[in-house]
Amino acid sequence: MKWKIVPLLFFLVSLTALGENVFQSLAMPKKFTAHRISSYDRTGGNADGMQEHPIAVGETRTLAQIEGAGAITHIWITISSKDEHHLKNLVLRMFWDGEKEPSVESPLGDFFGLGHGKYYHYVSYPIAIGTNNALNCFWYMPFSKGALITVSNEGTQVCDAFYYYIDYQKYKKATTPLRFHAQYRQEYPCGTGQNYTLLEARGKGHYVGVSLSIHNRSDGWWGEGDDMIYVDGEDFPSLHGTGSEDYFCGAWGFGERFSYPFFGCPLRGEHKKGDLWNVYRYHILDPIPFKKSIDVTIEHGHDNDRSDDFSSVAFWYQEEPHVAFLPLPRPQERMPAKAESVSTYVEKNVLEAEGGLVAFQIYDDSMVEQDMSEFGNYWSNGSQLWFKATGPQTYVADIDVPPNMAGDKKITLWYTKAPDYGRVEVWLNHKKIVEWDGYNEGKVIRDSIEFDAKVLPVKNTIEIRIVDKNEKSLGYMAGIDCIKME
Repeated sequence: MKWKIVPLLFFLVSLTALGENVFQSLAMPKKFTAHRISSYDRTGGNADGMQEHPIAVGETRTLAQIEGAGAITHIWITISSKDEHHLKNLVLRMFWDGEKEPSVESPLGDFFGLGHGKYYHYVSYPIAIGTNNALNCFWYMPFSKGALITVSNEGTQVCDAFYYYIDYQKYKKATTPLRFHAQYRQEYPCGTGQNYTLLEARGKGHYVGVSLSIHNRSDGWWGEGDDMIYVDGEDFPSLHGTGSEDYFCGAWGFGERFSYPFFGCPLRGEHKKGDLWNVYRYHILDPIPFKKSIDVTIEHGHDNDRSDDFSSVAFWYQEEPHVAFLPLPRPQERMPAKAESVSTYVEKNVLEAEGGLVAFQIYDDSMVEQDMSEFGNYWSNGSQLWFKATGPQTYVADIDVPPNMAGDKKITLWYTKAPDYGRVEVWLNHKKIVEWDGYNEGKVIRDSIEFDAKVLPVKNTIEIRIVDKNEKSLGYMAGIDCIKME
């Protein structure tokens, strides 16, 4: 019940946040006439999804052709098809004012925020998926001379029934200079060393949001990538974010699935290879203007260290003409391929810290081996030795060292930093040899430190002392990944 109430309250508050009280505006006279084009049965029967004339394979069907000035205000669609990938294989296109190139071009499902060709229910301000499989769009789409909306069946089976409403307003004269645009993009997988591009537009207008779908090609967390938005040819982005889940208004890797008027995660997978996600962010209250150009990009993993499959639909308004879109991928290319295995990273010539777990002789769960794949493929052997201290604590181990490995050593130690980690000291044979502050704001990362130490033959006493914590830290925990002695 709470999940339903909170979005409703958020929605009601937003009604007055858009600049005027929407209910109050209902008392004002309207300067338009209301119209609808739908799939109703022209014979007077009940075949309202055009069942007598299914959309053939390869057919492009005109859904609406409107003359004069006006604006589309609502589109509703529901489909009956034996093609399990019909949300990817049916392509929606919209043309304004007699243009030759579409201003909207997207697989039907992706336009409505249904990534991966899957149905799921969610509610946002411009897009809502009602039960059962009812696709609704409330984006405002103005035109001055006319509008053309088509759907193309690029699949391998006929579309048995295609029900739709297209509600629009007719004006005596158009007064809005900008036109609605939506473009589908994908990278399967994302390119090495470069951000994923959500939108690349030229002209004058403003960016109003995106729906992004992710297919994990490896275990771990996909959402460490920063969002970077370049306006009017900037060399450095004027809008630079702190992480993917932050841009999509979530935090800490997202909790349960959620949908709100302007942001959401309606399809929530796990941090596992092959899992599917969808997130959206609509800049309706905070559009991002551009006078010449805009490039909306996002990293795929921290510093583009992951190679997941990304697909997206960006939404924006701009003056025509717009730059022609990139060719739409072929139907068979729109479904992500089976996830390929990614080798776990291994640091060469090191001692894995988790391998020494037994030496500390801890009999409770305050020190364990931890799988770190959720935080990226950085930790050697994919795991660390995790000290789950709740306050200052010392862990002691006696380790035998062969004579040929003893002596003065240069040591590199890889450790973990996190928002709830403490300050750590390492003591060797009752002498402190190194220390670090394990706190890191906002993210879990791996770091390293180098130091010199004298290693004795046979018995060495090692102490891991968690002594205190940074005042900003939420806890006293610590983690050690691996050690190299040279």
